[in-house]
Amino acid sequence: MELPPAAATPGVASGHIRLILSHSTDMFYLEIPIPVIRSNCLRPIKYLRFLGWCIMGILGTVKSDRAGEDVADNALLQNQANYFYVYDAPDDDAALQYAVDLDVIKASSHLSASDSSVKSRKAAFKDSLVQRDALCMFTSKPPLFCEGTHIIPYHKGDEWFDLIVKNRPAPDEDKSTLTAVDDARNGMLLGVEAHIVTESRQVVVLKTPNFVLGVDDIPPRHDRALDDEVKYPDALRYTLQWLQGSAREQAVVPNNSDATFRKYTHIPKPSPLLLHYNYGAAAVKWWGHGANSHLGILNRPTMPRPNVPVPSAMGPIRTERSGAQLETSIQKRTMGNVGGSGSGHKDREAAQEGEVMDPDDIVMFFWSRNPAAVERRKREAEDRKREEEEHAYRMERWREGAMAACERAGGGTGDWVKPSAPPTRRPSFSTWHGRDPAPRSPSTCPSSPPTSAPGGAAAPRNVIEPVPAHRPDGGSWSLGERARV
Repeated sequence: MELPPAAATPGVASGHIRLILSHSTDMFYLEIPIPVIRSNCLRPIKYLRFLGWCIMGILGTVKSDRAGEDVADNALLQNQANYFYVYDAPDDDAALQYAVDLDVIKASSHLSASDSSVKSRKAAFKDSLVQRDALCMFTSKPPLFCEGTHIIPYHKGDEWFDLIVKNRPAPDEDKSTLTAVDDARNGMLLGVEAHIVTESRQVVVLKTPNFVLGVDDIPPRHDRALDDEVKYPDALRYTLQWLQGSAREQAVVPNNSDATFRKYTHIPKPSPLLLHYNYGAAAVKWWGHGANSHLGILNRPTMPRPNVPVPSAMGPIRTERSGAQLETSIQKRTMGNVGGSGSGHKDREAAQEGEVMDPDDIVMFFWSRNPAAVERRKREAEDRKREEEEHAYRMERWREGAMAACERAGGGTGDWVKPSAPPTRRPSFSTWHGRDPAPRSPSTCPSSPPTSAPGGAAAPRNVIEPVPAHRPDGGSWSLGERARV
């Protein structure tokens, strides 16, 4: 049965602009309220470039037409206008060949733990953040009224965390030791109010300077009285920004509040890489449309899907569904994904539907397709193939040596010559010779094969019969023939 044609892309709502992120179609885009852009950045076009870079993982430019000129960074936004984030995309086939299978990662990454271990872990994580931050980074509340907040949610697990780190080049920070979800670089000490809106991603943290925005591209920070223990970092800004929230909500945790840190500490600050990932995922959550047409089963119909139950997670529960159910759901949303911009309606719909692909999935997918990530996975695949070939070669050489040793033992010496052990995992002699496993003494490879045991009984099966030196026709055995004899 043919699917009905996809619905036409709806027009841009008044007071919004549309940033189209898909490379060759208009399917995947952000529809962003203009007031939010203006409240978060003094140069709106640069802000659009920053969002594109956070989500796609590739630096690009902003155009009003794909084939046109770049829009100047200081240009004013046009109400209800379409803008295109233009970048050099990798070849789709090559990218998908090495793409991460998000369902497999999720199946192996979700964590569960006892109440006691959770409390112990949370306490240790918060303590590491108190050592660095001293107080709430944005409101200066004392630690008693604070929570240790993960940038990448804890329930995602270390494997997911590791992929985020590996899939994005970060020449401005040392990633080599950034390997665990509970690393202090994946955390912030936040007062309970800031913690609540950060967990829901209504609020995100923008680190400047970065590869797109400088510290002067962001509005001046909200001033507050500082405790003697803390100070603003030199030449850096970690700025709290609202993406979704009313004026009354924003009054509790003011927009463009800058983070402070404990004086005289050398503990690493929050990871810019993780903050950029989180900013992109939050933008997709509130403003994204049509991303599912780029992801998962529809793009990779032959990809095997995990069918094992996922352990209970320390986070939102996701409904386990078959591949057919997933495909049907994605097709529905691809044709009808028109949720309200910033209204939360689209997010509630996804929750009711039990949708598997969330904003983290979407950003991870695109990051996994940037050229550096594709090249890394290609090298890893080539390394695995080379290791497998080397292992097979070593095993083949060992088998040849074992065969030769058995021939020498059967050639009249009467002594078993032990073959050199292979450099890796060694199969039992009975496995490659097709015999039942049984203990063998050094004399079980005699000069001639016994035909019967004492008393006329059949020869014991644990005796290894020598392989004749030549085939019956006088020719030499091939390795395959020798193994079958």
